[in-house]
Amino acid sequence: MRMAYLLLAHDAPKQLERLIETLLAGAPEDFAVIHADRRSALWQGLQHRLPGPAGRVHLVRDPVAVRWGHWSQVSATEKLVREAVRLGCDHAHLLSGADWPTLSRDRMTAQLEQGLCHVEVRSGHMAERMQTYRFDTRWLRLDPARDRIAYAATWELRRLARWLDRARGRFGGERSQPFGPWAYGSQWWSLPADALEMLARELPLLLSSGRLKGTLCCDEHVVPTLIARFFPDRIAGNRRFVQFPGGASSPRLLDAHDLPEIAGSGDWFMRKVSPKHDPFFLALPAAPDAPDRDARGAETLG
Repeated sequence: MRMAYLLLAHDAPKQLERLIETLLAGAPEDFAVIHADRRSALWQGLQHRLPGPAGRVHLVRDPVAVRWGHWSQVSATEKLVREAVRLGCDHAHLLSGADWPTLSRDRMTAQLEQGLCHVEVRSGHMAERMQTYRFDTRWLRLDPARDRIAYAATWELRRLARWLDRARGRFGGERSQPFGPWAYGSQWWSLPADALEMLARELPLLLSSGRLKGTLCCDEHVVPTLIARFFPDRIAGNRRFVQFPGGASSPRLLDAHDLPEIAGSGDWFMRKVSPKHDPFFLALPAAPDAPDRDARGAETLG
């Protein structure tokens, strides 16, 4: 079984390198593809040197500038999917540079043999994010203390968007739902080759149609909706261990205290981890036939 690890990253090159080495340690047929945010120093550095085993790590050469909650996240994912399909694989895992595997490749492979689509799918949840139109999606994470005027302007843009949504609703002009009602799920997934090929076919059409403009966090709706539309009988959990503090929009950093719960979860990957916060994950063995890693040198990662 040939696996592709599709990585969305924007910083921490040494941690990314360690992650890729760990992922690719178990099987010479596996490969990784990196999409680095076009605005990042990571992108500049990767153009000169790729981490990991030679010939098995590939870089998206036309990356986009990724913004939180913006349709650019779907565009970055589409570029990773396109490259994975071009290179050919049996399964692909979408990961961030802050993820880490939690079990051996052999155990993961045994579970992948069923050909299921491991993606979170919750029908109808927060579907209004896809049906309303936001004018401020390029500026969703402004700091009101540093960008006071721009932050105030985005609230005016939101008020205008709400007014236009109400006006459109009065005239029956709801936004289209090209694949049926929108589903919701985590951005991160593990998919077999036929589902990946479906995404390679449908995502470029959806992006070019302009339908994702003005949406909020469409990366959490597009792939779950497409899988629910084309593979409704093959949906399984996305097998990611994530912890969200109450009311937070981003998961918290994990530490060694989470290890018992991680081990008991049966999940394949955990997020988020950082050696600066707690290097516990560096002590986990990469694979049955790989040497155990320890946390020495963790302070040099970043």
